[in-house]
Amino acid sequence: METLKIDKSIKSSYLSLKHRSAIVLISISCIISAQSNSQTIKPESIVSASNLEINKPAPMTTIYQTLKGSVVDIETNSPLIGAYVLLLGVSPAKGAITDVDGNFKIEKVPVGRYNIQFGYMGYQPSVVSETMVTSGKEVIINVGLKQSMVQMKEVVVKANAQKDRALNSMASISARSFSVEETRRYAGGLDDPARLASSFAGVTMGSITDNGIVIRGNSAKGVSWRLEGVDIPNPNHFAGATVAGGGIVTVFSSQMLANSDFFTGAFPAEYGNAMAGIFDMKFRNGNNDKREYTAQIGLLGIDLSSEGPFKKGSKATYLFNYRYSTFGILKALLPPNMGIPEYQDISFKFNFPTNRGGFSLWGIGSSDNWLKNQVTDSTKWNSADDRRFFDWNLKMGAAGISYRHRLGENTYINSTIAGSGTLNAMDEKRYDNTMIARPNWLLKDNSSKVIFSTLLNHRFNERLLTKTGVNLHKMFYNIDLNSTLNNNPSTFQNFVKEKGNANLMEYYIQTKYNVTQNLSLFAGFNSMYFELNKDFTFDPRISLNWDFIPNHSLSFGFGKHSQLEELKIYMINKQVNGGVELPNKNLELSHSLQYVLGYNWRINENTRLKVEPYYQHLYNIPGIAGTSFSMINFNQDWTFRNQLENNSKGKNYGVDFTLEQFLNKGFYFLVTGSVFKSEYQGDDKVWRNSRFDKGYVGNILFGKEYNLKNNRVFGVNARVNFMEGDRLNPVDVLKSMQERSIYYDDSNAFSAQLPASQNVDLTLTYRKNTPKYSGVWALQIKNLLAEPSYNGYIYNLKKNEIELSKMVLILPIISYKVEF
Repeated sequence: METLKIDKSIKSSYLSLKHRSAIVLISISCIISAQSNSQTIKPESIVSASNLEINKPAPMTTIYQTLKGSVVDIETNSPLIGAYVLLLGVSPAKGAITDVDGNFKIEKVPVGRYNIQFGYMGYQPSVVSETMVTSGKEVIINVGLKQSMVQMKEVVVKANAQKDRALNSMASISARSFSVEETRRYAGGLDDPARLASSFAGVTMGSITDNGIVIRGNSAKGVSWRLEGVDIPNPNHFAGATVAGGGIVTVFSSQMLANSDFFTGAFPAEYGNAMAGIFDMKFRNGNNDKREYTAQIGLLGIDLSSEGPFKKGSKATYLFNYRYSTFGILKALLPPNMGIPEYQDISFKFNFPTNRGGFSLWGIGSSDNWLKNQVTDSTKWNSADDRRFFDWNLKMGAAGISYRHRLGENTYINSTIAGSGTLNAMDEKRYDNTMIARPNWLLKDNSSKVIFSTLLNHRFNERLLTKTGVNLHKMFYNIDLNSTLNNNPSTFQNFVKEKGNANLMEYYIQTKYNVTQNLSLFAGFNSMYFELNKDFTFDPRISLNWDFIPNHSLSFGFGKHSQLEELKIYMINKQVNGGVELPNKNLELSHSLQYVLGYNWRINENTRLKVEPYYQHLYNIPGIAGTSFSMINFNQDWTFRNQLENNSKGKNYGVDFTLEQFLNKGFYFLVTGSVFKSEYQGDDKVWRNSRFDKGYVGNILFGKEYNLKNNRVFGVNARVNFMEGDRLNPVDVLKSMQERSIYYDDSNAFSAQLPASQNVDLTLTYRKNTPKYSGVWALQIKNLLAEPSYNGYIYNLKKNEIELSKMVLILPIISYKVEF
């Protein structure tokens, strides 16, 4: 039998209406042939679309839901008309064909998990694996397909799950996507993207109470957060409480998130002003057919969400979420005298589609308060920390208007105007030796910025793709920082008092060239100009990906990356000859040269092995003259006031390992490990271990779902994490005993190390699907085995001795969520 031949000159993206019926027939034949992993399409396999809707009557207990979404070209965002969508493993076949807008809908899908294959003539097919269909909400899946370069005489369908690949088509190494479902399913994630990321290779997290992450030995302050394509301030509740770049939990609920990307090094040219990693977060659009609601209540508070069309029949949609949380219920489990942090947040996205694109209005906002009460009885003081009491108020917000428009089949433009800002106020007092409460910290930092961002994406042909963009930041600051030196009340003074604005301009261009079907070259650069200190950077980026044999690929990436310090660092003042100077105003940007090799082995359809050795050279890093101090080791210091120079450097090198089985037949596992070294040299010209030189970190995650009777599902998920402790300066024992407070020996910086830790997290879920709603009970236990968390040393005032500062905290978080 002769095979069905397709003229290689036909380009699906240019087909007129008279060709679309033929494409539908071809796509339907792909659906039938796709039931095998690789099969040639024969003419006799072509069937009519009506055959796909034939399904045997379901038992009365079967509950159905709708599965819908869109299929687009992943590089140009153009809708693919006539693409097929198939539920694999379902007999008889059940699927759909996309319409003129690239949309599809499959109705009466029984609840459960499905592997869904997407394909289109001239494009590489893709499988979205183990998609959960529940009774509470319609399932929306938006998929991008990659154009194939292979000129074939016959169509061959072969698809694998691509859950490990980044959504950004310009990413080729040290990148992966993650889903909103994974933030809940992975034990220890606590519905928080940052905590989820700590399970990935090369990533460590220092404390159970903070989500600041260290990537490949870099400080958490080097991580950049983006939302809807623009930079936003640290989007965490109680941002920077103990770790710059971290907080307690992210300010947007997982209910809002679409699949997003996470980068650990050598990232594409569009990402600037970051040296450690990138969170590229996306909000999903609301359901455009019906209104849906989600409500969750638990020990940490409430979470309410609503979405749907503004009015029936309208394509314009809204998505809204509100959370209010308090740790008051968990007071008995928290450390004594910690105080009770409270927070609330709001997130939203309004989407207004047009014929060739659309507008969206999005935003997030948070309000935090942490009140630590005074302990007036000095006999109850265990350490010097009990002398302190404070009132901390923090507000953060970001909002923007985005416009996207397809200029043609191969070109689109995306522009955003956004504003963001923080209002941070800390008032701390401390009892002196006469039991008088004196001012210790009085900090106010009101910073904001307005951003204009635009990018032009154009595909010249099946080989060459370019993305060019400009980001303009107008930054405003009003900072007034006052504190004591070493808690001495007589030294209370101002060290930052500035109000003004500054501009940061960024330009980038990124290209992707497909040398062959299996070999792709990525090249570009990012350039920044910081008006405050007149500093200019040119950061080249290049990477290569080679699928050298089936299921095996090699990759290489190089990038130069640059980053500013926090604005307050540039505003530190010094009294000189009766006047005030800003010695740090002309600090130059820090730089990092990053080299990464990668090997990826697709062991089977659901399992992969990834190995990435890397080397990073950090230079031009600010430090203190004549000392071992370097901002490479910066963790957090709210009252930092030193004069800095670009005089230190560092290096990070190691190997990251990932062995992962994606959810398949109800079971998944993820095993990650990193062996690494992090070193630095201060202005004293001595090479030392950095603060973040843990040496190793490993994670083992696994989970199993059990399908019970009457459309109920029980899930068990666990995580085991093991890693060495942070490094720190050894204690100056003599001075600490004399002063009855901890002093460290800076001359032997980071020669000591905190103990290693082994943490176990557990998540249990129980889902009940009913015709009208879906309910989920969840029990998330953080630190199941009560492993201590270490944070340096304290001087015990009752025992008159130096001891490790450790906290044993078990967080059992129970919640109930209903979707309807």
